Amino acid sequence: MKRSLLAAAVTVACLGTAHATNWFQLQGTEPSGTAPLYKVFGFIQPTYFSTGGSAVSGLTPAASPFNGAVPNFNLVAPQHTSSSSFEMMRARIAVRGTVLPISNKIDYFIMAEFGNNGATQVPGGSQVRLTDASVTFNQIPGARIRAGVFKAPGAEEMMMGIPAMDYINFTTVTQQLLFNEFTSGPVYTNVPGKLTGGAGGYAANVAENDVERDIGVQVFDWFNNGPWQFTYAAMVGNGAPINGTQTTSQPSYYARIQESYIFHHSKGPHQAGVTAWAWGHLGHGSLNVGTTGSTAYTTQNYTYNRFGAGAQFRSDFMSPGAVSATGEWMEGNGWILVPAAFGVPPGGAVCGAGSASSPLCTGSIYPGQNNESTGWYLQSGVFVTKGLQLEARYDQYNRLINSPVNERVFKTWTFGMQYWFSPMARVTLNYAVNRLVVPYPKLAGANADPIANSMDNVISLQTTLIF
Repeated sequence: MKRSLLAAAVTVACLGTAHATNWFQLQGTEPSGTAPLYKVFGFIQPTYFSTGGSAVSGLTPAASPFNGAVPNFNLVAPQHTSSSSFEMMRARIAVRGTVLPISNKIDYFIMAEFGNNGATQVPGGSQVRLTDASVTFNQIPGARIRAGVFKAPGAEEMMMGIPAMDYINFTTVTQQLLFNEFTSGPVYTNVPGKLTGGAGGYAANVAENDVERDIGVQVFDWFNNGPWQFTYAAMVGNGAPINGTQTTSQPSYYARIQESYIFHHSKGPHQAGVTAWAWGHLGHGSLNVGTTGSTAYTTQNYTYNRFGAGAQFRSDFMSPGAVSATGEWMEGNGWILVPAAFGVPPGGAVCGAGSASSPLCTGSIYPGQNNESTGWYLQSGVFVTKGLQLEARYDQYNRLINSPVNERVFKTWTFGMQYWFSPMARVTLNYAVNRLVVPYPKLAGANADPIANSMDNVISLQTTLIF
């Protein structure tokens, strides 16, 4: 029974945990010679979130309209209207297979998202989004070609299959540094001032999230040598919203290499072994820069970089005493996102009006390459019984480390417990202990610490069912 359930999990593409797994193989190809014309599958993740709902107080006149307001990080995303809520975090349905009778070496993958998350929340309201639509050509030995929209090569936390992700929320560094968020223009020069090297920040209304995907062409493959497996992938893409075209004449480039030592000939998304990887992303984007209330603006192009490396170990899956450990370091420069601290001020004030025109409720983007952020995480887990898994993770994100005025450090301990009924169904409980640090409070201003000190811990409960 255990073997059959694991085999079923292998067939449904985006399943699995972030341990010694070849995601390019599982998500981009079908089993050679045995794949059907089509296979329909999907998953749902009903989720409950709760924070303390703490409001901010003690803000000086420059930000006084926000006294009594609850910061966005103490509200449930993506609407930020309540401090506790049930929601359908993800609900995806997909079809994949081989294009028989044309060829058994051409595979396809299509997926749509119906849940309430960054993929479906777009300007104008919520809508169903096509998150994946790709074709893979397997005719060239050593160089499979995948074209369409799909996960771009990158960090392990972005590459892993969501349905069996070990934690309910991504780390802060992944959410803020790696998930590209695009803007609705025109944008305008904002208040925080110029950063080191003259790289200024801009207030902007964040519009769309690329949910770690891009439209483009990827070349990839893997090579086995006994227990060793080497995998590579290189991609050129738009670097734009997944339903849009390039914002500049220059595309974005992605690459990842990884080496695995596989234990006991294991296979699939829960493969046992040791893996190390490195990845990089050279991106290009543009901002429409103008002034508040003006329709006249100039388009400025920017280059940004993301890169990282990590390693992981897994001894077994759903076996008493099985242990796992994962660590990853990430860094980026240019195009650093600073999400809005608030939605709207209390008392009927409106963001953008009078003293409420602060970027506290518009958010900011720092596009210059002198702007830099780093982050990392360590996580571990152990199966106490066949179904019960205990986990702990520490993640840290140092944002805008080049600017003492704007630097912020996010530190989070997440303690988790999962009960796996099978590889296709589980319940996850997480408790996140959050801390936001202002390294240079005298330079940051009197309002920085009151906002940072209001950050709450978060408890979350999620059910995952794969069908």
